[in-house]
Amino acid sequence: MPLYTVKVVDKKGVRIREEIEAPDINSLRDILRQKDLLPVEIKEASRKFSLSKGINEKDILAFTQELRNLLEAGLPVDRALLILSEHSAKSSMKEVISKIYLDIEQGLSLSQAISKHKGFSLVYINMIKAGELSGNLEDALRRLEDFLHITISTKEEIKGALIYPALLTGVGFVALGIIVFYVIPRFQKMFEELGSVVPLTTQIVFSVSSFLSSFWWLFLGLIFLIITGLRIYGSSEKGKNFIDELKLKIPVLKDIFMGLIISRFSRTLGSLLQAGVPLLESLRLARDVAGNRIISERLKPIEDGVKKGRGVALPLRESGAFPPLICQMISVGEEAGRLEETFLNIAERYEKESASYIKRLLNLFEPVMIIVIGMIVAIIVISMLLAIFSINEMPI
Repeated sequence: MPLYTVKVVDKKGVRIREEIEAPDINSLRDILRQKDLLPVEIKEASRKFSLSKGINEKDILAFTQELRNLLEAGLPVDRALLILSEHSAKSSMKEVISKIYLDIEQGLSLSQAISKHKGFSLVYINMIKAGELSGNLEDALRRLEDFLHITISTKEEIKGALIYPALLTGVGFVALGIIVFYVIPRFQKMFEELGSVVPLTTQIVFSVSSFLSSFWWLFLGLIFLIITGLRIYGSSEKGKNFIDELKLKIPVLKDIFMGLIISRFSRTLGSLLQAGVPLLESLRLARDVAGNRIISERLKPIEDGVKKGRGVALPLRESGAFPPLICQMISVGEEAGRLEETFLNIAERYEKESASYIKRLLNLFEPVMIIVIGMIVAIIVISMLLAIFSINEMPI
């Protein structure tokens, strides 16, 4: 998410300057409004190097587990952080923990201290804050462990499923490259020396190989320009909206993207509610991390519905953001007073469905890729064989 530098005025008229992550400026204004802060100046900040840059979700998970273990052993937060800063294996994480420890020594709470580091998400910070307010930080850390573990496991499962197709595609293109740039030119040179007339299919294969061998740099440059252009366009507001809208329209992939959005939103919302974060704050955070601006915009009216006492299910059904079945499940959960459990059950269901759908799609992709590469190789081989057979027809 973009990082913004904001200057605001609080209720007491005190000017405050801080950096806040938000999907866009409108979402940032909503965040400031809920905190009763009046924005004076908002500008997008450049992401400078920070100690948190080298921290990933696995580092955060390990930190959460170790901190919870030390707190449950009876150590105070500052003493636990001091121990972790001395024994952390990763240097970047060690420096971050040391800075958090120093901030706590100066009177900041844990949630305030970790909010200064970009490696910790807004969801993480708010769950820690809820644990501090409820006086049960260990329980908040335990819920964060579960949340991070499931999030990491889902990502690892998807990445693992992509390894074989990616390897298969890479090996296939390497094999084709060897044939096009090394094998075919030698056959072409041999037939030219013999002075034989080759069949049309062989001539086409030779022409394609000669063109690629002569202008390979042009293709690399074109690919580079396309990737660079897409990255620049994708980083713009218009580009981000277009990509998010496209994800919801691609015939085969839209179900996968939608399942991932639903599971991410539901997992985040359910975990925040379980940790004791207020419903409105939980909805806003879950909407921000949904991963799709179009869906996030459609979910905005739910917050207004909750403020007016209409609950979650009815505004969600009216928004049309999620399928009717989910709205029905949430309605039942609201009536039973088990809203957080309902969202976690929805998340678990769609996480499994999305992973299963991705595996089925990749299982279909593998034979298709093998057939495509096999057909290209077969055309080349047949073309070479036809040329070899044509030698026998040459007049002696």
